[in-house]
Amino acid sequence: MSSTPDIQPPSVAGQHQPDPGGRRRRPKPVGVRLALFGMALVAVSLIGAVAGTAIGPDVVIVAEAPPPIGEGVVTAAEGYRLVLLRDVLDPAAPQVQFAIEDQDGRRVQRFTPVHERLLHLIVVSRDLTSFHHVHPKLDRKGQWTIDLPTLAAGSYRAIADFQVEDGARLALGSDLVVPGDQRIGHLPEPTNVSKVDGYDVELHTIERRGGEVEATLTVRRDGRPVTDLQPYLGANGHLIALRTGDLAYSHVHPTDDGPGKRPVAPTDGSVHFDATLTSAGRYALFFDFRHGGVVHTASFTFDQGAVVGAAEMEH
Repeated sequence: MSSTPDIQPPSVAGQHQPDPGGRRRRPKPVGVRLALFGMALVAVSLIGAVAGTAIGPDVVIVAEAPPPIGEGVVTAAEGYRLVLLRDVLDPAAPQVQFAIEDQDGRRVQRFTPVHERLLHLIVVSRDLTSFHHVHPKLDRKGQWTIDLPTLAAGSYRAIADFQVEDGARLALGSDLVVPGDQRIGHLPEPTNVSKVDGYDVELHTIERRGGEVEATLTVRRDGRPVTDLQPYLGANGHLIALRTGDLAYSHVHPTDDGPGKRPVAPTDGSVHFDATLTSAGRYALFFDFRHGGVVHTASFTFDQGAVVGAAEMEH
């Protein structure tokens, strides 16, 4: 499949795309809470427009963002709502258009960057076998727009992760439909190795009391560790976790990075994350990393066992 600027491909297909810097290319809503640690923002200078999918005006990240409220399982929170302009997409040329509105129905136009972007949009199929991480363009009227690659017929969830300027950081979700004959997929059984674009990515986890999980992802190529991973969105990698069933969402930053720190390529090709999964069940994990100017996405199925002694926890 040809590369598409700033669009994450379906992870299970092992495809890739270009990124803006190279050649290219889961707090407390329903029931049990998913909380993931390790979220940190990195101070950066100006961010230029992305080829083909500009993100609006240049932005500067100057502070660490709070964890998002909503987890993508609610459409509205803290007085803000995700409003889709249409919820049925053209399968051949799907385009997502939406706005963030306040409680008076006014479109929000000012946002604080998170992970070097004004807004992250996740479009994922309900069966978690199709995944796209994209960065829409914001126009002067407060409308966000993004073109997606061809999508298979089925039901999808759109999750917008953003922070309102001088306001809340939110992860709001709404459903999308692509018409046609739908084939329901299933997540593969858990394995600790994901193959993508000629890379082998190994997932190693240590599970502790209270649902704490230490996750290490090691990138190898031709059997050797990749020692020159490149920064992507201000970090050596990004991990997105989605819980099966309600699709509760978290966007996790590596523990190796932090506010004001420039990512340094790991000499062993490993990127480390700390997470707390407070409910037993199955999760889909999507790991973005950049190498050779190209962003790749490795996907995993992870089963969290019985959680003992877990408390309500913050990201």
